[in-house]
Amino acid sequence: MVKSKKFIVSIIVGSFLMAYQSYSSAETKPQKTQGLDASSLQQFPLAAQIPSMDGYELRGRRIVVAPGGTVTEHSHADRPGIVYILEGSLTEYRNGVGRIVKPGDTWAEEANTVHWIENATDKPAVFWAVDIVKKQ
Repeated sequence: MVKSKKFIVSIIVGSFLMAYQSYSSAETKPQKTQGLDASSLQQFPLAAQIPSMDGYELRGRRIVVAPGGTVTEHSHADRPGIVYILEGSLTEYRNGVGRIVKPGDTWAEEANTVHWIENATDKPAVFWAVDIVKKQ
């Protein structure tokens, strides 16, 4: 009986520590983007397909976030997109709440999306990001 009480206490303490770690990480937004390698796979003007989209391009990128890498907090108010995780795992933070994403996971980056990302693992994370951007 004493062993099972110790086991239960260990689980409770471990849960609190994990929750605290998640909370404190969410409070520590990175000051700069680092450990990021973005390769443009395709990018083309949308006006030829949709005339009202003149001045905008559809862009597809393969992005690798190195272990310990971060992407600073940013908005998608003018750059909607979709992300698909290919390899590794990342933590995506929105509104101070982090969620771990793994291969096969996806998310939308809509006009109201403000988020930041970190790779808190010891392996690179790879994802595809497809978005609409203003032509430069």
